Amino acid sequence: MPTPLSEQGNDEFWKTATSAYDSLDWQKKLTGQIKSFIERQATWLALSSPPTTDVRLLDYACGPGVVSLSLLPYTTQIRALDVNPHQVSEYNRRSLGSSYPPSLIRAEEADIFLPDSSSIPAKFNEEEYKNFDYAICSAALHHVDNPALGVQRLADRVKVGGRVVIIEFLERDLNALAEGSVISPAEAGMASEEERLRRNADYRSHSHDNAHMKDFQKDFLAEGKQHGVYHEQHGHSHGQEQGHSHGHSHGHGHGHGHDHESGEGGEKKHRHGPHGFKTEQMEKWFRDAGLSDVKSVIMDEKIEIMGFGGFEGFMTVGVKE
Repeated sequence: MPTPLSEQGNDEFWKTATSAYDSLDWQKKLTGQIKSFIERQATWLALSSPPTTDVRLLDYACGPGVVSLSLLPYTTQIRALDVNPHQVSEYNRRSLGSSYPPSLIRAEEADIFLPDSSSIPAKFNEEEYKNFDYAICSAALHHVDNPALGVQRLADRVKVGGRVVIIEFLERDLNALAEGSVISPAEAGMASEEERLRRNADYRSHSHDNAHMKDFQKDFLAEGKQHGVYHEQHGHSHGQEQGHSHGHSHGHGHGHGHDHESGEGGEKKHRHGPHGFKTEQMEKWFRDAGLSDVKSVIMDEKIEIMGFGGFEGFMTVGVKE
């Protein structure tokens, strides 16, 4: 029986390590919620600990490694990718500090969602980055201009019988919610792609002025951390100069939403949060990517993002035929 990664290193360092990406209380809670959610879905994801066979995982938009840490007991090898070199460095600092050799766990800088696949470095098209048992992307797809392409690229990386897993924010019918209606996932319907793209463009061009984010933004900008998918804190710096397929940069704070309204005492509050997805739309993209047995599950607990309040999250899973 293969030895799980959790028994081949000392993950206590990883569990307790913090950085600018996850040192604030709200960040710690967010990463804890995602980790707990993944662990509770292990059986649903057909994961076993210890694994009965070798299990290879691709952790895309890996950040400092919340997803990878959650899945150490169920996997035997992890390859992690992120478009942001600072996140990659932090991921590797934590995995190496936990005594995991790079042959077992390693992160590298890469964007496999580029519209022109020929622009992806050749090394990431070699066998080491193919035929995974699982490819997972957590709380990052909403930053991508073409999420359907993102799902397809993940599907291309798993073997037949492998699973693609997306964790994202749930988009509800805001008007119905304001009226007190409760909408089930089955009733959610497809989101308007035009509206999603409009909101994506709006929030990229918007200049955030939420006062309680200033110090956090300043810290990231002072260190030049202005690009990449910083999905643990959902931040972004505006503009399209980096050339990533995501079309924009992430890094300073929350980064979700584009409109503000005045709350009590004149304090500015965000009216919109992360521009998430409806489960039906996500499941369609999964099926279009050649995935079957597509299912979604909604998180029991809302995700709290500083400056925006609570938002529902969900996981969609599909199997490659």
